[in-house]
Amino acid sequence: MHDPSDWSRREFVTTALVGTGALAGCLARGEEPSATNEHADAACLDDWLADANGYEGVIERYGPDDTPTVTVGEYRGAHHEGAAFDPAGIRVPPGTTVRWEWSDHDDPANVVAVDGAFDSGGPVSAHGTTFSHTFEDRGTYRYVSEPSRDDGMYGAVVVADPPSSDYPAVDDWLADVNIYDGTVVDWRDYPSPVVTVGSAEGESEFTFSPPAARVSAGTTVRWVWTGGPHQISFEDADIGSAVETDPGVRFEHTFEEPGVYRYACAPHHSLGAKGALVVE
Repeated sequence: MHDPSDWSRREFVTTALVGTGALAGCLARGEEPSATNEHADAACLDDWLADANGYEGVIERYGPDDTPTVTVGEYRGAHHEGAAFDPAGIRVPPGTTVRWEWSDHDDPANVVAVDGAFDSGGPVSAHGTTFSHTFEDRGTYRYVSEPSRDDGMYGAVVVADPPSSDYPAVDDWLADVNIYDGTVVDWRDYPSPVVTVGSAEGESEFTFSPPAARVSAGTTVRWVWTGGPHQISFEDADIGSAVETDPGVRFEHTFEEPGVYRYACAPHHSLGAKGALVVE
């Protein structure tokens, strides 16, 4: 059975940085990663975000059809006093337009890339002010709010291709799932594999672990709750569970027909609680 601990933050950040860079001492944009510099580049992003206000170890991932919005001047605890971008780190595909929107925090702020790639102009404090930039080139873009840079108001945009596998329907469905790295776990020899529901081993407690797997026709798959309200709902078939909260095996189904089965946790769909099964 797949070990959910494989989906660690370090593995995700490393995967996210394949083909990215533009950090001081790291890969430049357009530079190809190698076995020797890939992990160093991941460390560079970690170092940059480690002291960013509001950063909790999660780089929010967005798919090709998403329009990410970053809040400027978010309150993230008493010590930050609104000097934070939320989310502090995001990952988007090339061609994505990212939008920054100012909160009602009174202190002036702006959005300025440290390498000059984008600049919102002088600091402003008007609630509802917006700034957008379309990221065409792969790379890692660090940015700050100039008035609060020394106070930790900075963030990063990672521009990288979405993870890919041999199953485009799976890739499209899971493009915005943080822990999906293109791996479709092979369970074809498992008579009754288990998917963990609400695993805290990944980037978020609202995840399925693993997010994608392939099984043989006739396999019974079991979903095991770790706790909390979750409900499994399939997009491609009339299959699903009721809302369950207690830990343990809360749902199972035998898949007889080959195909790609996409599913989500209905209450947490928008938080990336999605998974996929390939039945062969």
